[in-house]
Amino acid sequence: MTRNLFFGLSLALLALGQPLSADKGKDKSEQPRTETAPRFAADLLVGVQLLQSGKPQEAEKIFSEIIAGYEKQYGDKVIFRCANSPENTLAALIGAAAVAEKRKVVVGNEEWCTALWGKGFALIDLNRAAEAGPFLAKAVEMDPGNAHFINEYAEWYKSQRQFKRSHELFAQAWDTVDHDKQGPDRRVAARSLRGIAYNLIEEGDLDGAEKLYRQSLEYEPEAASGKVQPELDYIAEQRDKAKKLS
Repeated sequence: MTRNLFFGLSLALLALGQPLSADKGKDKSEQPRTETAPRFAADLLVGVQLLQSGKPQEAEKIFSEIIAGYEKQYGDKVIFRCANSPENTLAALIGAAAVAEKRKVVVGNEEWCTALWGKGFALIDLNRAAEAGPFLAKAVEMDPGNAHFINEYAEWYKSQRQFKRSHELFAQAWDTVDHDKQGPDRRVAARSLRGIAYNLIEEGDLDGAEKLYRQSLEYEPEAASGKVQPELDYIAEQRDKAKKLS
C-alpha cells in the first residue's frame, strides 16, 4: 500500500488558533465563540517521525494518547470537524451544522484528524488492518474535505478487496482535491486517479484504467516508472491474454 507520510505531517503542523464552535439554533448574527482545545503538535511530529523510522508500535501509542486527549475534552458532546484554512473552517461549520441536531459544532485544526490517520496507518503497518478502518473512517468523517484522508481510506478498502467502495472513495477524493497540475496537491490528485484506475482493472475496464493512469502522469510525471508503467504493462498483458483466448 502506497502512502505519503510527509503529506500527513504537513497537515499535522498547521495551526489555526483556537477552534471555533457554533450552536445550532443560535442567532446567526452571533460570532462563533472560541473553545480551549488540547494541543499536540510536538507529539504529533514525533509520532509521524516514528512511523517514518519504521517504529509503528511506538507511533501508535503516541497517536492513541493524542486521540484520548481530544476524546476526553469533547467525547460525544459535540460534532468536531478539522480544517486547515479559514475557508475550510467556514465550510466545516456550515456542513456540520446541518447534521448537528442539538449538539454544538466545533471546528479545530488538523491535530485530531491527523492522529486518527496516523493510528490507522500504524495499525496497518502492525498487520492489524482490520482495526485500522474505523480510525481512517473517523478521520474522513471529521475532515470530509481532505482528499488525502479520503485516498487513505479508499486504499484501505482496496487492501480489503472491496473494490466498489474503494472506487467510490477514490472518486470522492478526486472530486474534492484541487486539480491544479502545478499545485501543492498534485500528487494527491494523481493518487486519486491511480486508485480509480486500479479499481477499474478489477472491474474489467482496461481502457478506462489506462486512460486514468496516463492522466495521472499529468499531475505526477515522476511516478511514471515506479507507479504507472508497471500498471500499464499489466494492462497490456491482460489484453494479450484476452486476444489469445478469443
